[in-house]
Amino acid sequence: MTVGNYNTSVSQYSGYPLVFQGQLKERAKKIMQPVDQVENLVTNTVDTFVPESQDEETKKSHKNAIRAFSAVLVLGAFTALFNPKFSSKLTAYLKKKSTKAATKAGEEGLTGAWNTIKENVMKYGANGMQVINNANNAKDIGFKYICDKFKFLKKPHNFITRSFDKISKHTVLSKYEGVNEEFIKMDSILSGYLGKLNPAEKKLVEKKLQELTKNKEFFAQTSIEQRLLNQEKIMSNLEKDMSKRMVEFGKNVFGKNSKNRVDGAKDSFTFWAEEILKPQRTKLEEEGANAVSKIIGDGKSQKGTYQEILDILSPHLKNEEKALLEDQLKNTSKKLRKANTSECVEYFDKKRDLILGSAPTDVVTNLFWLAVAGYAIGSADSKEERLSKTVTSAFPVVAGSGVSLLLTAKLFSGGMGIALGALSSAVLSLIGSGINRLLPKAPEDLITDNKQVLKEGVKRV
Repeated sequence: MTVGNYNTSVSQYSGYPLVFQGQLKERAKKIMQPVDQVENLVTNTVDTFVPESQDEETKKSHKNAIRAFSAVLVLGAFTALFNPKFSSKLTAYLKKKSTKAATKAGEEGLTGAWNTIKENVMKYGANGMQVINNANNAKDIGFKYICDKFKFLKKPHNFITRSFDKISKHTVLSKYEGVNEEFIKMDSILSGYLGKLNPAEKKLVEKKLQELTKNKEFFAQTSIEQRLLNQEKIMSNLEKDMSKRMVEFGKNVFGKNSKNRVDGAKDSFTFWAEEILKPQRTKLEEEGANAVSKIIGDGKSQKGTYQEILDILSPHLKNEEKALLEDQLKNTSKKLRKANTSECVEYFDKKRDLILGSAPTDVVTNLFWLAVAGYAIGSADSKEERLSKTVTSAFPVVAGSGVSLLLTAKLFSGGMGIALGALSSAVLSLIGSGINRLLPKAPEDLITDNKQVLKEGVKRV
């Protein structure tokens, strides 16, 4: 090859690094378009209520915070989109509204027609959610099956599941610890008023306090831990039962000998995992509600032991003393019901999803979108700019996404977890902006000169 030909060949490809870098930037811009749209919406909303700062550094830190907030919000939405979990309460609500609309649909005129439309929208909305729930479980089971086949994947899969389960269990136990604190406060107030009673009343109250002590054993830590362990035993065959249901569904809808594919498809309108565990779930909720009612009542006809004691004490108490007891009873009742819901409903649902492999797919989906965001952030021009973006954007986004996953494990709803994760990323971004101001900066003219030297060097080659 002659020198002339060599130079010609090199000149044909010398621009490739710059062209490739330009392509990366364009892809990064496309990837981050949803974040840009949310960022613009949030910025416009904030500007409506908060006057814009005139300080350039403050404006930049606010912009970074809003971008981090928007990124976590979008990442959380994508994760939820690929790992949707519609609650039974929402589905039941839609079905209830559909039934109510169907009842009114018999009316004549436009009102009747509107209710018919409303009935169908609610019904198909509820059915659609059940189909998505089943598909999501199927995806989790499939991913778990793949991980089980490979040892290097099985261990992290099991580790993630166990970790999420420990966090969820700790959440339930910590809520009951809060209940125990309210029990102690309540009992302390009651014991201070026993001297106001006559001997017969005092004896009756002491008997009821003994009943309370016995009923509270249901909410002792060892009892709760045993019940949580029993939930796991209840679900020991869930994965096999779900797999059978999926195979049966496939045969009924796609099999060669399928007689009625439409009826087979309608089978997906019920949430299979929930349906399989419904008898055990109902029993668990009833046991929990009964234990709660013995102490604080059911909020309807049944009085709890605390209320019975309060009724005996009331004639002997001053208005402020009675008000103190009633307020304490309200606080105790509120926390006890929340803790029991956390155990019998929220943890039960979370455990069901964990058994089927939900946590690892949530983590993998989240990591994928974080990698996408990192790819976009990594398209910065200089080392200083990348460092700045890492402190003000990358780390806050990673941490905010982690907070969202953690809150999900702590039995927060998906929407609440995403929102709080996004807020935490905004706060961390503001902190990062403060740190970024302390980092050494290269002179702008030096950066510009380096870029120019690089361009000229490429041209000479």
